[in-house]
Amino acid sequence: MSQFVRKAEEILDVATAGGNTLTNAAILIDRQGGLRMLDSTGWSLTGLAAEYGAAAVYKIERRGQAVRVEGWNGSDRCLLQRGMAPSALRLCAA
Repeated sequence: MSQFVRKAEEILDVATAGGNTLTNAAILIDRQGGLRMLDSTGWSLTGLAAEYGAAAVYKIERRGQAVRVEGWNGSDRCLLQRGMAPSALRLCAA
């Protein structure tokens, strides 16, 4: 499994941790590994990457009882979704 997908899983783990109310957020990783977190409302993954010069972008969205993390790094795209139950949907293209 790639580091890109592992990072998405880590973000999903944190976003689904008990009591977490994080919604509509984006985590941007620049080419030097620096992180930036901001409100992702109205932004696409590619739009965020272009605007902020990010090497990778992960969007976090809460939809009802499910949380989804969508990632993009220029060559790979990943979508992870988890309900409050331990089962998860995972679709990744590398």
